[in-house]
Amino acid sequence: MRIYFKLPRSSLFLLPLILIVVFFILQDRRNPWFIPTLLDHAHRNRHRPLTEEPIHILFTFVDHFEPPNRGALDRWIEGYPRMVQGIRDSCGLPPRHTWFWFFPLANEQEVFEYLRDLGNLVYQGFGEIEFHFHHEDDTPESWDNKVNSLLEQSHRAGAMITAETRPTTRFAFIHGLWALDNSRGGKGCGVNNELLLLNRAGCYADFTHPSWGMMQPRTVNRFYYVKDDPDKPKSYDRGVPMRVGGEEEGDLLLMLGPSCLGWRGIQPFFDTGDITSSLLPTPSRIDSWIRTGVHVKGRPNWVFVRLHTHGTSPKDQETLLGPWLRQMHRYLGNNYNDGDRYVLHYVTAREAYNIAKAAESGKTGDPQEYRDYLVPRPFNSRLMVSCPYQPISATEEEIQIRLLCSPGEIVTLQIRWDNIQVVGDVQNVSVISMQGDSRVSLQSSGPGILTLRNQRHDSYDEGDFCCNRSQNE
Repeated sequence: MRIYFKLPRSSLFLLPLILIVVFFILQDRRNPWFIPTLLDHAHRNRHRPLTEEPIHILFTFVDHFEPPNRGALDRWIEGYPRMVQGIRDSCGLPPRHTWFWFFPLANEQEVFEYLRDLGNLVYQGFGEIEFHFHHEDDTPESWDNKVNSLLEQSHRAGAMITAETRPTTRFAFIHGLWALDNSRGGKGCGVNNELLLLNRAGCYADFTHPSWGMMQPRTVNRFYYVKDDPDKPKSYDRGVPMRVGGEEEGDLLLMLGPSCLGWRGIQPFFDTGDITSSLLPTPSRIDSWIRTGVHVKGRPNWVFVRLHTHGTSPKDQETLLGPWLRQMHRYLGNNYNDGDRYVLHYVTAREAYNIAKAAESGKTGDPQEYRDYLVPRPFNSRLMVSCPYQPISATEEEIQIRLLCSPGEIVTLQIRWDNIQVVGDVQNVSVISMQGDSRVSLQSSGPGILTLRNQRHDSYDEGDFCCNRSQNE
């Protein structure tokens, strides 16, 4: 016996709807970014905010910086100043890179040398150093041990520690393999309470995402606070949006870069702001990132564009240190820095955080004024030292450090003061001053406190000096 079922004609119209629903359910499981990105794209096109004020573009470039050898690092140290030569923002500052470091093939001495030499770019005003972390199968205890060790190595080169009377550990974070808070199915992490651990360690914001697949949060194109659930992975899926008049909530701030739908020829793709030799920063991509309009809720005319890359990948270095990046910056300068409709600001990750917090606090006007709003500059932006050291204090009149070197070692320093006094248990001190900088050579008598005093601390404002320095270089 054969039994036939005949569907009502009206039910045939439901079949496409059912297929669409199934498609979206599958996409949500495999690619949780898909539906939120579509909805966000449609919402922003319908409700694009209008403002009579200039739109300030806060442009940040974060780098998963993992040099495989000394040569890859040297290419950055030599090539970056050359690549940005003559390119300036509305304040006269050059493009400012943020190097999130992880040196898996370097020993402790090499790590210091890498950070010291990369810190020379920081001192020159080309960017700042932050924290990138690859790890596997950790417990909270082993995570703490590893992170504390890496932070201590950073501090010995003046990175991720504030230059103030009582220096504190403050850093931005990018997780290796985008596996923040154990979001990659247990691979590349191991701890479900990583957001809380980062908060305790001194992290002020996470810059890991956007990404793709299961790691990408369902929240897109937002700055938002998240509360860690120690029993579950990926607690950052959703949170409380950062807004004008709001306040800090939860355990960590996530500062997402733009997620948008792009095209490669006739093929659509999910654009996460990644720059590689196969994903070039074309004018259409730049326009799309800016149109996405990532901002602190209630301050739509401060637009944050945060791109990312793997800057020491051999196949991408030519792109990142060559004509394509110069063309990108020229396009930004020609189209988004007229001073009337658009104002361009190159900012580091720390400066982007400070400006976002200023917006949250209700600050208005020129965001340039808030680069150092909450988190002060790092020690290596004010001082370069050839040997490891412990930062002790920093004011406009005096900087104190403890040298961590052997007796008799020749130590060289560079500091942004042009008339200084050197005090400490050292010998054979030589000082050469020129154009607001002093270069010091001395012989150490072993671990001891070294004091550098500014004899003319009222001769210039350091912030203005930095800006003018960049214009004149």
